[in-house]
Amino acid sequence: MIIQSNRGRRSGAALAASLMLAPLGTAWAADPQAAPDPLVAPAPPGQPSMRTVNTKTTTRLWGADPYAQAVAVTQHLWTAARPADAPGENDNVPDRPWGIVLVTADDPLAAISAVPLVHFPDDAPILFVTKTGIPQITQDEIKRLGPTGISRNNNLDVIVVGDAANPGVLRDLDALKLKHDEITAPDVFQLADKIDQYYGRVSNRDTGVPAMGGTASSGGNGMMNVMVGSTEAWQYVLPATHWASHMATGLFWVTHDTVPEATVNALKRRRGMAHIYVFGGPDQVSGAVVQQLSQYGSVSRIDNDDPIAFNKPPKNDPVSSSIAFAKMWDPMGMVGWNITGPGHGFTLVNVNDWQAAVASAPLSHIGFHAPLLLTDNADTLPKALDDYFTMVAPSYLNTPAQGPYNMTYVLGTFGQVSWQQQAKVDFISEMSNRRVWKQGTGSMYSARGYAREALG
Repeated sequence: MIIQSNRGRRSGAALAASLMLAPLGTAWAADPQAAPDPLVAPAPPGQPSMRTVNTKTTTRLWGADPYAQAVAVTQHLWTAARPADAPGENDNVPDRPWGIVLVTADDPLAAISAVPLVHFPDDAPILFVTKTGIPQITQDEIKRLGPTGISRNNNLDVIVVGDAANPGVLRDLDALKLKHDEITAPDVFQLADKIDQYYGRVSNRDTGVPAMGGTASSGGNGMMNVMVGSTEAWQYVLPATHWASHMATGLFWVTHDTVPEATVNALKRRRGMAHIYVFGGPDQVSGAVVQQLSQYGSVSRIDNDDPIAFNKPPKNDPVSSSIAFAKMWDPMGMVGWNITGPGHGFTLVNVNDWQAAVASAPLSHIGFHAPLLLTDNADTLPKALDDYFTMVAPSYLNTPAQGPYNMTYVLGTFGQVSWQQQAKVDFISEMSNRRVWKQGTGSMYSARGYAREALG
């Protein structure tokens, strides 16, 4: 395993305490003559007097480029306003992250593979770098965040993955006096395997395998869940990134027709107890591959098919597959968001904006724990998404104050998800009166009903 370390450095918390931090990006540029700020949204098209891009049920995390998008997420989730040594700062859920993961913004497979490192006990959001160094906006955010150090990993500050582990980035980290490890491999199959070994060693010293539950307070039984996708259809795997940041999970790669040796090795570490979730239908991952995977545990496909609901399998696509995963619940692996009613957060990303999907994974790690929904149209909300948002929209019988409410994060620029599309989600998601005679959509929250659903 190619894992290098530089641990003779000052912690990120000490760094933050010794530096004057740059102010957070604001929602609007006060000076119209100033140079454009990649963290500041312009007025929505057709509304030049609009001074916000947030609505009552949506929050736009604006970034003009991948580096800014990732920073917009971390600035939303970690205020870094409390002293680094404040009580509870190293316990769930902290005001500062414990670590940071760095990946390049030009390699979707490596970046997707790195997402399991976001979850506890790393608590490490993903930021983007280049193959020559750390951009200024990312450096400024690292300083602002001041990671407190991953205690279960010798107070490590930064994990550098793939091509991010280049001389320029490492030199910049050394200048910032941050402790760092590097994980590299000859190909993405081996990289995913090495990330899993690294994360397993930190998160589960007993077995070396990432697992859900396994402690008295977790309510699980140590499920060894695995997400698998094809390198030839990686867009189908994007929803898995948000689950991997939400729960301890392995994330591995196959091709349409083959299971690489590195993936087999990763599955063998589960000793036949893996719950394997394959993202995509037969056009993305062949039946022969699924059959081979079944030698190492139970296998479920994550796609839009259902042999009871459909006489003929529907055409699979990333949009409907992301909705299927948001609705799914597997009680055996305790996998799936199980969201079929109101009272939840969501993240909406253009399927072609993989950087936003990866960077927004921490929105499922803390806060609203929002599953990823994909749109394939920059201008118009796809019908499948329209129907889903309508189904889970909240309604009330006596008063809208009874809640609960939905919130959707919208990532990126208006060229990726338009203002009109965001406004449509906001319109659908508003609380409505269930007693109105023509009200035929939306849902009501029932704690008892939700408990029944959660139990399967």
